[in-house]
Amino acid sequence: MWDDDHLRKEAERQRISSGEHYRDAAKADKLGRATEARRSREMAEHATRKAELYERLIGRWQFGGGKLELISIDLDEAHKLLDRFDSNPAREVLTHAEHSPLAEGRLEIIQGKACSWAFGNAVRNGAIEEIIRMVDLIESEGAEVNVAALARMTGISRQTLHARLRASR
Repeated sequence: MWDDDHLRKEAERQRISSGEHYRDAAKADKLGRATEARRSREMAEHATRKAELYERLIGRWQFGGGKLELISIDLDEAHKLLDRFDSNPAREVLTHAEHSPLAEGRLEIIQGKACSWAFGNAVRNGAIEEIIRMVDLIESEGAEVNVAALARMTGISRQTLHARLRASR
């Protein structure tokens, strides 16, 4: 499904969407609706970044199913991951003078697995953020949460929970 043709179509669709959002922002500016204009510009920028991500994925066969995972995570994180791949090509990672095409191909498959790793991290971070949000809500209602017991229940370290809770307060 996420072959190069599909990625090109999605990129074009996002570019069109971006243009529509910019037009909406201009209309909102003319009508004096600053909040609506700002929101439309943010949506246009998001659509543009998404289109750029689709375009960067074209021709990267090694990602396979990792393309969908990469598209599913935060756009900034996805672009950072692709930047890391691009700045560390196979010829720099492989240390011997002679590089076999097979070794380079396997290294590219590792890049695809790194997409899965990034997706897993995004899911974990989202889950932790949701847990912290729920703890904040519970505590705002007057109840106290035992962080040690919460750590045992969730499998998230106490240190991580304490750090995230401090940051949220």
